[in-house]
Amino acid sequence: MVPELRKEFNSRFSEAKYLAQKNDLEHRCGCAIEFRIAETPLFLTREMAGRAGRLAEEILLRSVSSDLQQYGKEAIPSEFNVSGETSLPLFAAVDFAITGSRTHPEFKLIELQGFPSLYHYQPAFSESMRDMYGLPKELNGLIDPTLGSEKYHAILKRAILGSCDPQETVLLEIDPMHQKTQCDFLLAQKHLGIHIVDIEAVISQGNELFHPDPEGNLIRIKRIYNRAIADELLRKKIELRFDIRKDYDVEWAGHPNWYFRISKVLLPHLAGTNEAVPNAYYLSEADYRNLDLSRYVLKPLYSFAGHGVNVNPTVADIEAIPAKDRSAWLLQEKVNYADIITTPDDNAVRGELRVMLIWSEGETKPQALHTLVRLTRGKMVGVDYNKGLNWVGSSCALVQ
Repeated sequence: MVPELRKEFNSRFSEAKYLAQKNDLEHRCGCAIEFRIAETPLFLTREMAGRAGRLAEEILLRSVSSDLQQYGKEAIPSEFNVSGETSLPLFAAVDFAITGSRTHPEFKLIELQGFPSLYHYQPAFSESMRDMYGLPKELNGLIDPTLGSEKYHAILKRAILGSCDPQETVLLEIDPMHQKTQCDFLLAQKHLGIHIVDIEAVISQGNELFHPDPEGNLIRIKRIYNRAIADELLRKKIELRFDIRKDYDVEWAGHPNWYFRISKVLLPHLAGTNEAVPNAYYLSEADYRNLDLSRYVLKPLYSFAGHGVNVNPTVADIEAIPAKDRSAWLLQEKVNYADIITTPDDNAVRGELRVMLIWSEGETKPQALHTLVRLTRGKMVGVDYNKGLNWVGSSCALVQ
């Protein structure tokens, strides 16, 4: 993408430097990182990063429109319809496949979510890559690199804390110290001074929520930076000690309902928003017998981290899904990933770019702020498609 930086990085790369960079990143985070860290960043021009940010902002603006949110509202399960819903999503992420070619890259929408991403970890990753390889100091992972780290963290702090005291703000997750994203949680705690709390430890008293400190004293919760998802609560059969649907005296930094409202459920309705949006159909409405299925992927609406995606669906695969369940599945037009990176040993690497947005209170539009990159040499991004391969996994962008 930036040929000069790619050539320079590849010439400097060694396995020893890779291991040193991983160790440096884990030191910054204060924990071991449980997912694969890719060997390289993705170098982006400012124009390309800005284009991705613009496309993501347009998609999010369209997603919150009243006509699309009739579908978003219907996607909220009654047992997870949380009170105190905000009028707009505070956090959102838009995932693009990088298509086209290395010299003329394009973006195609893969997924979107109204949920926080790795807002604290990704800056640490970018800084580690830059510092450990002696790359230019102006490179960072921001959509607009001139914004700078200080302003970025100020926006993030304001979004998470609002007007609340950090000691009354919690990052809420299921068994947080055993999540793969623990690195992000620890950095959020370090930067903000908030508590990291297991959702199973939260109790209610009247219309207030509390969590115990290490000595067993109850601490009032006034604001929740939510990182717990309903999928995992259901999968692990977790029974909460408070009624998540009740109207408590608490603020949400990232209201849980937006996890459902801004999700794959909107993909069939986003066509025409901009050039990044491919066609998608609810399986229950698709004329699948007259579609060239080789041009589509089959994916469940309600799954996390790519679970259940079929990249080569057949009529038999579709008809194995009971008719009553097909409204919970999508056929989405395939995208052709571009070979965006060449490794020192001449392997081709493809990837996805996540644009991380914040819609600050009182603003008329969201702001695309930071980037996240996932690299692959398989059919899809994900561990199952990249076993035993190098130069794949979690990465960062460095924007020139």
